[in-house]
Amino acid sequence: DYGYALKTWLLTPLTNPQTDRERRYNDAHSRTRSVVERMTGQLKCRCRCLDRTWGMLLYHPNKMCRIMLACGVLHNVTHRHGIPLCEGVAPVPDDPDPKPVYVLPNQQAIQARQRVTAAI
Repeated sequence: DYGYALKTWLLTPLTNPQTDRERRYNDAHSRTRSVVERMTGQLKCRCRCLDRTWGMLLYHPNKMCRIMLACGVLHNVTHRHGIPLCEGVAPVPDDPDPKPVYVLPNQQAIQARQRVTAAI
């Protein structure tokens, strides 16, 4: 979302889309973000170790990736076996979106986003 700086590996929405392609890019970005947020909420609900970190990585990023992968696998297994999500545990609501961070993106990141936008 707008709370993150544009990077070559983290494409953000355009703040003021002008063309149909740019609007489609923002729409696709929004729909994708929605799916990711729902899945993150489900993982945090099923795997309480992922919740309440206040946006901080408690482990090295490589270890966090392995933990997330393990939680995803466990979620899929429990889902296939019909085990309800968050049985007996109320989900903790996520914090609201962070305020926009105005950081000048690097030129490579701008070009990466333009390539994606042009392909839509």
